[in-house]
Amino acid sequence: MYTPSSFKETDPKVLLEFIQAHNFGTLFSQSHGVPEATHLPFMVNFEEHTLTTHMARANKHWRNLEDVQQVLCVFQGPHSYITPAWYKDRVTVPTWNYASVHVYGTPLLIHDSKELRSLVTELTEHHESMVDTDWSLEEGEPTMETDLKAIVGIQINITDLQGTFKFNQNRSKEDQQGVIDHLEKGGEKEVSCIMRRNLKGE
Repeated sequence: MYTPSSFKETDPKVLLEFIQAHNFGTLFSQSHGVPEATHLPFMVNFEEHTLTTHMARANKHWRNLEDVQQVLCVFQGPHSYITPAWYKDRVTVPTWNYASVHVYGTPLLIHDSKELRSLVTELTEHHESMVDTDWSLEEGEPTMETDLKAIVGIQINITDLQGTFKFNQNRSKEDQQGVIDHLEKGGEKEVSCIMRRNLKGE
């Protein structure tokens, strides 16, 4: 991933926390010269330095993972178009502010029903905790075994993490504040919050 030094993030903890917060990513691989991609929710294991996910058994992508040495997972966070009109120094070109993390790793397929159940339970409980609901996995238990047979688990042992957090760090504080003000005025809170934290040095 091309990352100018001004925007490069190398702290593994920061990058893994970013993935945890924006865990719907894209898994890329290539087999026999043909690229493939599947969009999936991932879980992060900080201690083992792994990602886990699952895909439908009917998705032929997983079969090709048996033959590949390395996969790429891409995670994206908040992003926004930035116009030069928001800078004090307007003699420049438009840009895009964004955050993205690329994960390279070796894939391992999971077929064991107990491991799959644990993987699905962790993922479900993680997301259910963030929504206002009284549903529980027990309600889905009658179809659980059948559903588990319809998926394949994937563990990715991370070999490299690359992060780009591009939020006008190469501009003056005055220009950065101008962008923050206009983003907030337009209702764009996620990018402006990140930029505000950067200005404060948090």
